[in-house]
Parts: sequence; C-alpha cells; structure tokens
Amino acid sequence: MAIVRPISQGPEGAPLARSPSPGDSVPPEKGSGAWKYKRANRVVMRRAGATMVAGIVLSAALAWAAVGDGRVPFDRIPPPVQERLRDVMDHAAFQRAVHSLTFRSHEPVFLYFLDHPDFAAAVARALKVAQYRVEPRTDGTYWGDDTRGAKGIFEVVYADPHKRVVHAQGTYDTKWLPTVYARLVLVLDFEHRHEADGQSRVTSDLKGYLRVDNPFLNVLARLVGPIVGSAVDRKVARTFGIAAKVSEQAYDDPEGFLQVLREAADIDPGHLSALAARLGQAAGSHPDASPGTS
Repeated sequence: MAIVRPISQGPEGAPLARSPSPGDSVPPEKGSGAWKYKRANRVVMRRAGATMVAGIVLSAALAWAAVGDGRVPFDRIPPPVQERLRDVMDHAAFQRAVHSLTFRSHEPVFLYFLDHPDFAAAVARALKVAQYRVEPRTDGTYWGDDTRGAKGIFEVVYADPHKRVVHAQGTYDTKWLPTVYARLVLVLDFEHRHEADGQSRVTSDLKGYLRVDNPFLNVLARLVGPIVGSAVDRKVARTFGIAAKVSEQAYDDPEGFLQVLREAADIDPGHLSALAARLGQAAGSHPDASPGTS
C-alpha cells in the first residue's frame, strides 16, 4: 500500500489533516479558520486526484494491446522522437503499470485493431461497448475524444511484433478544474499464446508516464499521486475491458460479430473486408477448426 507523508503545516501554521494520536488537541471548531483551511485542503486534493485520472483517460483509444519489460527502446527510435518521450518521462508527475491483463484473442485480428485505432473505435461503438472516437490525420497521427472530457492527439512512435510506444498530448475539461493540459507516454507489451484448452489468448502489460503541463496542477499531481493509484487502476481496467469485449466477441462468434458490423452505419467497408479476411485466417489456423473452415 502506498504511504503518503503529510506536510506538517500549511499557510500560517495551520495543521494539515492527519490521523489522530494520543495527546492531540480537540479538532478545530466548525466555521473556524483552521476548519475552513482543512476543508479547502481536502477539496484541492480531490480535484488534483481527478486531474491524474484524466490524463490516463487519454489512453482509452490506444489500449488495444499492451507482456514485456515496459521499457522504451530508445536505441531504435529517432533522436527527435526520443527527446519528446524523455521530456514526458523525465518530468512525469505520475507513473502507473498494470500487468497480466488476459483475454481470448485471434492474433491477426488483434494486430489489425492495434494498427487501426480509428477502426477499433468504430467497432466498439457498433458493438455498443464504448462511445469514444478516433480519427486519422494526414501526418500519421490520430485525434481522439473519449466523450468524457478528454481530447488529444496521439502517435505510435515505435512498433515491433510485441511492443508499441505511444506519445499523446491533449486536454481534459471538467467543471471542477480549469482545462488540464497533459502529455502521456504509453509502453504497451503483448504476447499471444495457444493454451492447453486449445484457445488463443493475449496477455498484455501497460506502463504509462503522465506529465501535467499546468504548473500548479503538476505540483498537486505529484503530491496526490499515490492516493489516486487505485482510481487509475480502475480506469485502465475499464479501458482493457472494452478491448476484451470486442476481441472475445470476434473470437467466440465471428459470423455474428461481422453481421453487426455490416449493419453499422460508420464502419468502413475496406476495413471490414480486411477484418473478415483475418477472421477467416484465424479460424483456419485454430486447432478446433473443422476441415471445411476457411
């Protein structure tokens, strides 16, 4: 469990909230200056916590894969891109890693979603498991909107058969805070395995580095980082839950899956045709496939 060491005093000597111990004085009277300070401190901490969670929301459109060392392979990345990544990682207000997220998956289908996040988002909407939107840009980057206040531009800056590194930059708007400006580096590692039951599963790891560019909020984010860890874990789990639902529907009922996509209004026919071919390829290579399966 993370431990937060409280600062002993606030402005003008007002004590910050801490656990009571023998010999403590009576808590400040409601309405007094010390009471108001303690109440304001709690509100600020809660709002800063929301800021941290907001940055991780930017990963929602990216987390179609994520098992490896969690490292960025700087020696295989161009120097200008290295600088952008280090600028986030070296000044990150918050880091988080989630390991061993596993679900049923056909590797060719999984990789297609990973390489086409705009199509993956459209599929999630068609299946009614998410509402986020992703659009490709002419420079090879993507624009994403999670429909919950987070928007941004992201780019896959490194890819190999088992790893992706993503740089994202965006904003988060909420009624509790001014617009939050943040940058994010994600390291996604993944590996497919055919298990004893004959099914193919992907196991994924995700590591993220968040830099908050608002100076005041960045300081608060560093203070409350350990407090919001569990909230971030829930956010990442939800994101991977979306990927798992889509992947497992395609795995368990490929025909029904494709039929839903054929009837959806915003599914690109070219992507749909490519996905259908990969589903056929995956079915043909599956150990339980019948001889007539293509």
